[in-house]
Amino acid sequence: MRHSFGISGYRFALRPVEVADAAFLVRVRTEAGGRFIHATSPRVEDQVAWIEAYEARPGDYYFIIEDTREGRPVGAVGIYDVADNQAEWGRWVVESGSVGAVESALLTYRVAFEQLGLAAVYCRTVADNTQVVSFHDSSGAARIGVLKDHVVLDGQAHDSIEHRVDPALWATMRPRLDMIARRVGTA
Repeated sequence: MRHSFGISGYRFALRPVEVADAAFLVRVRTEAGGRFIHATSPRVEDQVAWIEAYEARPGDYYFIIEDTREGRPVGAVGIYDVADNQAEWGRWVVESGSVGAVESALLTYRVAFEQLGLAAVYCRTVADNTQVVSFHDSSGAARIGVLKDHVVLDGQAHDSIEHRVDPALWATMRPRLDMIARRVGTA
């Protein structure tokens, strides 16, 4: 949905996605590969249409991750399907070689809890995406369980691992994520 939420950290920032970001989104999602994310059309026009449709959906906040030191976008992340004061966070993709993953997660949680005031956020990651599952485990997010055949990618069903964070858990996770983000962002 069209929104004005944004947040800056040590080196990275989240800002609302715009139609002008369509070419970047096609590139970063295509380079990320389709193994663990839904297929992306190579046509910028299709991404523009997706962004325009997204802007009309309530409870959907999509962000560009910017490297403020380099002054350029390096990824995207979303908080979506807001219902009953909780939401999913995902659509998370960061350019290969960027050090923005930890800080973009930190900023996503900060938007969810500090700006949107959500009671919980959850992530659903394809189980075979061991790197991202491990990130959520090591960040302190509570692993809730496995969702069998939860997502279909390239015609094949995949299990997903669900992680959940509420404000109390966030209070215990934040110092560690903040320390890592500060160290990376000020290096």
